[in-house]
Amino acid sequence: TMVLCSNDDGSNNISSSNMKTALSASKSIDDPMNILQHNPSLPFPESALKHDTYNGVTLDVTKVPQLSDSSVTDSSTFGEMLSHALNIWSDEGRRGIWIRIPTSHAHLIGAATKLGFDFQHAEPGTCVLTKWLPKDSESRLPNGPSHQVGVGVLVLHPLTGKMLAVQERTGPAAARKLWKMPTGLTDPGEDIAAAAIRELKEETGLDVEFDKIICFRQAHGGLFNRSDMFFVCLCKLAPKYETLVKQGGEIELLPQEEEILCADWIDMEDYAVQGVWTQSPLYKEMNRAMINAARKGIEYSSSEDGDEAHGFVS
Repeated sequence: TMVLCSNDDGSNNISSSNMKTALSASKSIDDPMNILQHNPSLPFPESALKHDTYNGVTLDVTKVPQLSDSSVTDSSTFGEMLSHALNIWSDEGRRGIWIRIPTSHAHLIGAATKLGFDFQHAEPGTCVLTKWLPKDSESRLPNGPSHQVGVGVLVLHPLTGKMLAVQERTGPAAARKLWKMPTGLTDPGEDIAAAAIRELKEETGLDVEFDKIICFRQAHGGLFNRSDMFFVCLCKLAPKYETLVKQGGEIELLPQEEEILCADWIDMEDYAVQGVWTQSPLYKEMNRAMINAARKGIEYSSSEDGDEAHGFVS
């Protein structure tokens, strides 16, 4: 999906006279052509600063020579430099100021917070602090990451049409002895399809191909009060397994020792009637979508003409 933005009147052209006026006026936060250049009066080298199209600045403290050592002196020096830079940026009409501080420079955080910076987000190895400079408007800086993305993997046996389910060793599902589809969170920068394939391999040892997303749901109030997007993905067993079962073999399941207690093929209807699922309208709807998707493609065939049931959703 592509979203395009234009002027309030629907136009997207700027006349030459208007352009001259715009260039001579204060730089606009919405005009990507108006990026203020580096001010040599700043205490930070140009290599440590990145100017964005929203009239903001990002400071990389690792590229400031005066801050090469971890000491109290460096923290005091940084506070003085940052205070001076904020005055210059305010005079220039800058808006959002971003500071990336790695763990090696964590001693600088206090100096930044004393000047009004606050945490935008943190992750292993680094944190990001921000400050909104205009005093006549509320901050338009984006919040930190607000969602985690999870996947559940629906895999059907090529002959019986049963679904692959697991029981976990620890956690809420383990306490309820709940059968559940293999699930997990996406890694940073990982596609949903890739996450589904990876999680299933890790938890059961099976190789699969991603087919489609059956449904997804959004929930709130999760870990660190983050929201959660959960995608139920249909995956097909690799062709080698269908060949194996046609020859009378069995598909070997290899539960992940650290996390998975057991894995097995179970009827989808038995899966859907577990108490925790039936007590939730949300999960009832998700399970209904899974069953309907499976039924559209499964053919339980025992005909004498040799046609085998493929068990996959087309």
